[in-house]
Formats: sequence, structure tokens, C-alpha cells
Amino acid sequence: MRFLKLFASAFGLTAFLLFALATPARAEHPSYLHALSNLRQARALLQTDNRPGQAGARDRAIEEIDKAIQEVKRAVREEGRESRWTPPPATQGDPDRPMRSALGLLDDAHSDVARGVDESTFQGLQERALRHIDEARHALDHAIHGGEHERDRRY
Repeated sequence: MRFLKLFASAFGLTAFLLFALATPARAEHPSYLHALSNLRQARALLQTDNRPGQAGARDRAIEEIDKAIQEVKRAVREEGRESRWTPPPATQGDPDRPMRSALGLLDDAHSDVARGVDESTFQGLQERALRHIDEARHALDHAIHGGEHERDRRY
């Protein structure tokens, strides 16, 4: 009886160690989850920006962010993770400067996605997500710097 208990304990410990060591290596690199947090925060900041002169660029950036979010969520699912549970974003951003804050978050998201594992089963998800993030960055950059150039020409 004592031998059976000892054997069961050893078997249980061995099974636990094998299960713990069988965790995929990519679980240690949550780049896509960090990117997802930053993309969601960037979108939230842009959605609070009500300046009418920036509506076109803002809407274009939000559209591209939404596309990037969909691509990153697919990559997260392919890794076997849950996209609803993400770490906090790199920053909450400045609500008084939503476009500049969103641009910083997009830079962070771009770095996170670029650091992520691009497995062949993802079928170009990383590349598409980076392209959408770059398009959103371009729209915001144009809105920020394009508006400054127009003001400079008036004075």
C-alpha cells in the first residue's frame, strides 16, 4: 500500500513537470498581446478626439487600427491565446493630445508586432498588421504635421 502511494506521488509529480515543461516557448513572448493593448488604447484615444478639422485623418487611422487589431487577434488565436486578456498598454496617453499619444502607441505596437513570431501558419498576418499600423501612423502623421504646415503658411 505504501509503495502504491509512493508510486502515485512520483507519477503525479512527473506528470506535472512534463506538463509544465511542455508549455510552448512562444508563451514567453507576449509581443502580440502587448501590441493588441497598444492598438486598442490608440483607437480609444482617437475616438475621444472631436476636432472637426481632423475627422478624415482620424477616421482613416481608426479604420487602419481596426484592421491591424483583427490581424493581431488572428495571430494571438493562432498562438493558442485569448485576445480578451491583454497586459496594460505602454501608456494611457494624454487625452489633451490624442493624436500624438496615439502615434506613440502605434510606434510601440509596431515594435511589438515586429518582435512577434511570424510562423508560416500565420499566412502573412504579421506583415499585414505592420502595413495597417504603418497606414494609421501615416494618417496621423499627416494630420499632425500637415495641419502645422498649413498654419505656418498663414502667418
